[in-house]
Amino acid sequence: MVVIAKSRARIARECGALALLVLLAAMPARAEQALPTLPVDREARFVGVETCGSSECHASPEAWRNATVSMKERLIWQAHDKHAKAFTSLTSDAGRAIAKKLGIDDASQAPQCLTCHTTYVPVAQRGPKFSLENGVGCESCHGPGGQFLSTHVQPTAQHASNVKAGMYPTDQAAPRAALCLSCHQGDDKRMLGHTLYGAGHPRLRFELDTYGTLQPYHFLPDADYKRRKPMASHLELWAAGQLHAAERLLTQVKSAHAQGMFPELANYDCQTCHRPIAVDADHKPRAGVAPGALSLNDAPLVVLRALASLAAPAELAALRDDSHALQGALADTARRDQIIEKLKARVAMLANAMQARAEQSGDLAAVTRALFAEARAEQPLAYGAAESLAMALATLIAADYEQQGLSADQYQRASHALDGVYAAVGDERSYRAKTFVAALDELAATVAK
Repeated sequence: MVVIAKSRARIARECGALALLVLLAAMPARAEQALPTLPVDREARFVGVETCGSSECHASPEAWRNATVSMKERLIWQAHDKHAKAFTSLTSDAGRAIAKKLGIDDASQAPQCLTCHTTYVPVAQRGPKFSLENGVGCESCHGPGGQFLSTHVQPTAQHASNVKAGMYPTDQAAPRAALCLSCHQGDDKRMLGHTLYGAGHPRLRFELDTYGTLQPYHFLPDADYKRRKPMASHLELWAAGQLHAAERLLTQVKSAHAQGMFPELANYDCQTCHRPIAVDADHKPRAGVAPGALSLNDAPLVVLRALASLAAPAELAALRDDSHALQGALADTARRDQIIEKLKARVAMLANAMQARAEQSGDLAAVTRALFAEARAEQPLAYGAAESLAMALATLIAADYEQQGLSADQYQRASHALDGVYAAVGDERSYRAKTFVAALDELAATVAK
């Protein structure tokens, strides 16, 4: 398990469109449409970390008799989870420097910062023990305690009854993806943009399973936990994260372009503008992109092709063709929007296909092989896609080892090869597609079956 955690920790360092939409309308509603309201968007009482994490509850100095959880969840979150430090980062030297460039006097008082650095809810909804200074606390993820606390503390409480009362179902892959990406990618209420990056804010990159594992979990996923609350698999979490990221990207590209004459550059490859052309003689534009034109950071669409090869192989070629077509249509509003709707429909179909099938032995290896194939086919591979591929391969290969799909020797060699993959990712300025694909080939050899 230590080796697995270390492996994941490295990244911390046209007519057809109408037919497709008609088909989608006849399908069951996708998971996205049935997602519960996010915790901080609910009109309910937020009781605060000091209530949930008191010494009598989830910060108990002693284990409770017959308790099904450790009762030390707050202690783990406070010591190891970066969400606990989210508010204090606003008053750090870096936080103050970013705020100054943005013309913000005090980031710790600015709603545009607090929405993702705290459990930011209206004052009228804050209980007497609630404090913004606790950062992204219990209720940011699990929901406002005012909704479910009375049910949650009952000796007969069960997860299903807690969720029915208002607890957010973080154990389910799609709701977890929507929750995490609401800040790590942005949504309609939490907008992120190139202005933040220009002021020095770290670029947001995210992969649901990788980052969830790195927290670390403040619960113990033992047999009892899985009996009470079945856990989503690594493949489910990875897939849900990429599906939601793709849907949000497509929505953001369409809406951001509509807001003014310039696109929201946070949705595009940094290398489009920040690549030192003179020292990269081998560089050539991506498929569908003219020299000097903007290149959309379509990383989730690239890696989702590997998922399509598993769950909806008939969609694979069209998904690839449409994502390439989108790159060349960004300046043509009507054509761009048409392609975006086709892609959103294909992503929705893929989400339904994943829901309709049970995970099978060999799925992890199949998706891993498909990721290698897409990396070779998508040339030149953009930096964002390379970064996403590296994270995907690290989490899926580790999961395959956990499920005994790989031997200890194979995983040890794969772990070493992953070092080379992450070294080849480097950063936006040093990244070279050929070097990265060569590193992937070395990794592929270690997990070949």
